[in-house]
Amino acid sequence: RSVDIFVLGEAHQPGMYTVSALTTLTNAIFQSGGVNLTGSLRNIQLKRKGEVVSTFDFYDLLLNGDTSKDIRLMQGDVVFIPPITKTAGLAGEVTRPGIYELKQNETLADLIKFAGNLKPKADIFSATLHRVDPYSNGFNLIPIALNDSYLENFELNNGDVFNIYPVVDNFKNAVLLKGHALQPGFFPWQEGMRIGDLIKSKNNLLSMTDL
Repeated sequence: RSVDIFVLGEAHQPGMYTVSALTTLTNAIFQSGGVNLTGSLRNIQLKRKGEVVSTFDFYDLLLNGDTSKDIRLMQGDVVFIPPITKTAGLAGEVTRPGIYELKQNETLADLIKFAGNLKPKADIFSATLHRVDPYSNGFNLIPIALNDSYLENFELNNGDVFNIYPVVDNFKNAVLLKGHALQPGFFPWQEGMRIGDLIKSKNNLLSMTDL
């Protein structure tokens, strides 16, 4: 059998839909054309007889595969998609750079988790925050460090954008062997090191090397 339900708010095509009795909340959203760019993915409400009976967070589904709150709809149910309220962005050395929707109590640690965490080359001591400054009609550029305690307590403002830079691509405490050698490349440097520690005999050199 079928039921009549409503998808309202920031849906692409809000209205009443006649759907199968097996239809779930996400099925109804997809049938209405999805969520507008201005709509919230984190606070989708299922209303039944005028009361909110469930709140659905699409991030639980998209990032964690959790469908526990994707419940089946009943006759007269209303799926209401409110406007998005708070966003922040990540660029640079994260797995999924982009703009993410945030709940009010979420921190920089949550934002980095949504973006798939830091890449191995991320420099945790070289990141910057672009933050809107309404008093100067512009942005403030704020240096930040991405250590664990800082991430958990750093509060985000709507519109924050973080740039996370890679570590500088150079070696420290290393020497470079170049040219007509059997194994050229970088080698660890140690106090008192001599050329003979790298080239122990002519067997370490290619044939026809000028000795």
